[in-house]
Amino acid sequence: MPINIKTILILICLPIIVYSQDTINFKLFDSLKTNAEDKHKTINFAPGEKSDTVLKTFKTDPDNFDVRLFRKINNSRSPFKTRVFNTFDRSMLPVAIMLPPSLFIYSRVKRHTYDENSAYLLSLSEFTNISITFGLKLFIQRDRPLTALQKVHTKGMPFLDVYSFPSGHSSTTFAMATSFALRYPKYPQVYAPMYLWALVTAYGRPYFGLHYPSDLLAGAIIGSGSSILIYSLRKELFALKNQVLGEDKSDEGSINGGVLTFFGASFALSAIVNNFLIKADPDTRLSISPWMDNKRGGLNVKWKL
Repeated sequence: MPINIKTILILICLPIIVYSQDTINFKLFDSLKTNAEDKHKTINFAPGEKSDTVLKTFKTDPDNFDVRLFRKINNSRSPFKTRVFNTFDRSMLPVAIMLPPSLFIYSRVKRHTYDENSAYLLSLSEFTNISITFGLKLFIQRDRPLTALQKVHTKGMPFLDVYSFPSGHSSTTFAMATSFALRYPKYPQVYAPMYLWALVTAYGRPYFGLHYPSDLLAGAIIGSGSSILIYSLRKELFALKNQVLGEDKSDEGSINGGVLTFFGASFALSAIVNNFLIKADPDTRLSISPWMDNKRGGLNVKWKL
């Protein structure tokens, strides 16, 4: 599949230009920096207009489509939605970690080289996606809605970092779904549930006050683009794999919808553990990121209580 690099770059940058408007803080370029997200707009009333004794200041949201759509999603709440979105939200990392090695090991034991290679490409797609996603987070440094806006419904600061753009949950889930769609195009029973999983997971991010809609769009484009890029290089990557393992295997073997079992099992295991075995504690988490604290400095590899 030929890849037009310019097209990919345009698609990645488009959400920044069109959707984000004045809510992204480009730290490295003061000429593009706005104060809308950090300080918001203020409406000042002189004494006598609203009060004879005090000066009142009211903060309002930045006036753009991105924030308005975020508010609509974030304010539409119910206990059922919270439970469902939380289950999907907390499944991203376990599924992303468990699926590639489990599928690879099983397929290698069963000598299903095609499925083994699918797991191999999936792991490379995830790695590429994470590298791009967190590179952009460091470069753009956009504050999350729960810290940039007032009165946001949230479940607390996320597990890894304090930056919003792009969404790592969206990019990772769409990278996985796209990777399987490219490898099993004749089997919608494989990739359709994964795209549904990606969409629900992405929608839950603004619901929990962690991302703007433009973060989700950018994440979906980055994740899908990462998988497309890796898929376009599959022949060279298969040759490298054979060289490293000292093999001469062709890309063949099992080509069926059975791989959905590994995704379903990973998701089910995550749901059971997160809903019944582990109770979420927003005050306790493992700090493994240099962006863990609000000062955005230092590397904390420890339990943060």
